[in-house]
Amino acid sequence: MTSLVEAHPSPNSGAVESDDPNTLDHFNRPGKIIPYKHTDPFKKITKPSWVTNRQSSSLPYHFSALKKDADKEKACLTECRKERDEVEAYCASEFAVNGIVYNMERVGNGVHLITLLVNSDGLYKMSRLYITPDGFFFRVHILVVDTLNCRKPCPDFKLGSRYIVMGRIYHKRRQIPANLLPFLRGHLRPGDGLLRSSSSYVKRFNRKRDRTVQAAHTKCR
Repeated sequence: MTSLVEAHPSPNSGAVESDDPNTLDHFNRPGKIIPYKHTDPFKKITKPSWVTNRQSSSLPYHFSALKKDADKEKACLTECRKERDEVEAYCASEFAVNGIVYNMERVGNGVHLITLLVNSDGLYKMSRLYITPDGFFFRVHILVVDTLNCRKPCPDFKLGSRYIVMGRIYHKRRQIPANLLPFLRGHLRPGDGLLRSSSSYVKRFNRKRDRTVQAAHTKCR
C-alpha cells in the first residue's frame, strides 16, 4: 500500500514547492502547480452615477436643449396672448366682427379655414367683407394663418365659442403662401377674411370688449 509520503513527488520529479498558502499541489499531476487566484466578485460591477457622483456628458446638453425649447415656447405664447388695444386694432383692420365658430377645416400646417355665424349686431366693420345670409345669421369665411408656429395654435379657435375678430380682407394672391393656393381653390374667395397671428386681433367675446369696439369707429383718425 502506498503511503501519502510516497505519493508526494520528490524534489527531483520537477515539482516546485511553495510556501505560499494560496498555492496547492495537485497530487494526480506531478510537477504541476495550479495557483489559486482570488478575485473580487464586485470589482467589475459598474457603479451607478449617484455613487460615483458623475453625470453622463450628454445630460447637460439635453437639459440645455429642453430649457431653450421651453424659453422659446414661453416667448411664443407670450406674443400670442399679448393684449392688444381694441381701438387700435379696429382702426388698423379692414373688417371687425363678433361671431360663433360654426366650422373649422385644416388646410395645411398652421393654416385653417374658419366659418363664423354673425348676427347683424356683430358686424362692426365690413368694408368689402363677403358675407352669406343664413337664416337669422350671416356666414363669414376666414383664412387663419399661424405665423408664430407655437406648439399651441395661435389664434386658438374652439367650435361653438364666440370671438371678436379683426383682420384683413383677402383680395390678392400675394397675401397667401404659394404652396397653399392648390388647397384653397374652391374654398377661399376674394372678400373672405384673412388673419395672421402676428398682426390680427382675436379675443373671446365679452360685453366690455363689445362696447369698446362699438365705440371705436369714432376714435379712428
